[in-house]
This record gives sequence, C-alpha cells and structure tokens, in this order.
Amino acid sequence: MGLSNITVLRKREIVKAFYQTAVKEGLEGTSIAKIAKTLEIQPSLIVHYYKSKDELITALIDHCLELYLKIFEESYSSKNDPRAMLVALINRMFSKDWNDLFDDGVYYSAYAMVFREPAFREKFSKIHKTLREQLSDLLEKCDQSGEINCENPSLTANRIFFLLDGTYFFINMLSTQKEQNEHLKQSKLLAFEMLGLK
Repeated sequence: MGLSNITVLRKREIVKAFYQTAVKEGLEGTSIAKIAKTLEIQPSLIVHYYKSKDELITALIDHCLELYLKIFEESYSSKNDPRAMLVALINRMFSKDWNDLFDDGVYYSAYAMVFREPAFREKFSKIHKTLREQLSDLLEKCDQSGEINCENPSLTANRIFFLLDGTYFFINMLSTQKEQNEHLKQSKLLAFEMLGLK
C-alpha cells in the first residue's frame, strides 16, 4: 500500500474517532487529546495530519456529505428505473436511516459555526447544494421518462429539502419514538404528493 493510501486511511480513521468522541463529549468538549485517547495514540500524530480542531471539523463535514451521498448510491444501485429509484430515495430520506446517519447534536453544533467561520459556511453550503443537485438530476430523469410531471426539477428538489430539513429539526422536539415516526410518515406522504406519486 502506497504512502498516500496510508495517509488517506489514517486521516479517515482520525475523523471517525473525532466523530465518535464528539458524540460522547459534545463537539465543543472534544479536543485533540481526547481524540488521541479514543485512538490510543499520541496527540502529535493527529496534529501531523490535522493542524487544528477547525481542520478536523472541516474534514468531519466532508465525512457527513459522504454518508448522505451513500443513501443516494444505495437507492440507485438497488433499482433499475428512475421512478423506482426516486421512490426508494424518498423512502430512505424520510426515515430513521437518514436521520441516524449523523448525530444531530454534532451536526447542529458544527452548523452553528457557520455564523462565525466562512470556511464552515462554504462546507455546509456544499453539502446542501450537492444533495439538492443529486435529487434534481433524478427528478429530471423521471420527468423525461414520463414517470412524473416536474416542470422545474431544481425548484422541486429545493422544496423537498425544505420539507426534509424542517422535519428533522422538528422531530428532535418530539418526546416519543411514536410521535417522531408519525411526523416522518406525514412528511414523506407530503413529499410524494409534491411529486405526484402515491
């Protein structure tokens, strides 16, 4: 294995340990020393790859995007036609699969930093733009194949993500799993209605 591959693997391992530590300690309470303890390595090894906690947070946001894009890949790979892909994707987006991909406490703590750090704003913007573009592309394919009637795939993708973002923000306020599941179900039905799918 080449040195560059080892570097990529090591950096990924550090980011995963950063995430695991942040889930336990909170993002604000996570330090390079605590990440090193999780990995049972010296802090200097982490600093060799990431010079600061801000660099680690940037890498963590990229990792978040990779996780969400996997939902798209899995929905696409299991189906042969655009409509089936779209149905599978909406089902996954409005499910605990999507919500459980990334800890909400870590996500919202990192998100709060967009108000202070332009670099984090750019990273979060990339996540949202990339996911919307992926959905928009699929909506366009479904429209072209006659599976749905979607005059503006980009606008429709935005609206579905407005619904998605609001849904996951709100379910954190609900006290029971039953309430959360019901809200997810209603949001998913609304997304299908927006697409003209039953």
